[in-house]
Amino acid sequence: MNSTFIKTGLLAATLAISGCASMSPPVLPEYTGADTVSTAEASQLVGSWSVSQLNPYPDAEPQETTITYMADGTVLGETIPQGESAAVLGDTRFQFRGTWSLEGDMVVHKDIKMTSTGGNAMAAMMTKMIGSRQNISGSANIYEMSADRIVMVGEDGSASEYVRQ
Repeated sequence: MNSTFIKTGLLAATLAISGCASMSPPVLPEYTGADTVSTAEASQLVGSWSVSQLNPYPDAEPQETTITYMADGTVLGETIPQGESAAVLGDTRFQFRGTWSLEGDMVVHKDIKMTSTGGNAMAAMMTKMIGSRQNISGSANIYEMSADRIVMVGEDGSASEYVRQ
């Protein structure tokens, strides 16, 4: 799953928390990889994946993200802040769940709900802010796909690498 819609919200909030945000929003670097996939099978996505950004925002800290696509159409994920964000958010883990489907080479996510663990007040506020949005959804185009690696590009141009766990 391209968790762009979750990551973008977490990124903005953690940049603001850590004092790295300026008055102008950061610009996402363009991803220049080739789109080599025109169709995929849902079974190719089922499983657990470690996710990393291929074209992160400037000054963005890496996040430890795991996504699991279930055969029943459920998607589960967890993001653990790293670096300065972790110093502010403590042992917080952001978890999300929703549904997914495959339309040609597009992975579509719907009804995403987010929760957080760890008891950190700032993380709880971020979760409430993101969770207040109804019907969080998004899609990602599969650019590359092998048995153990997938590259997806979200609607906003955010490219993510998925490595099978």
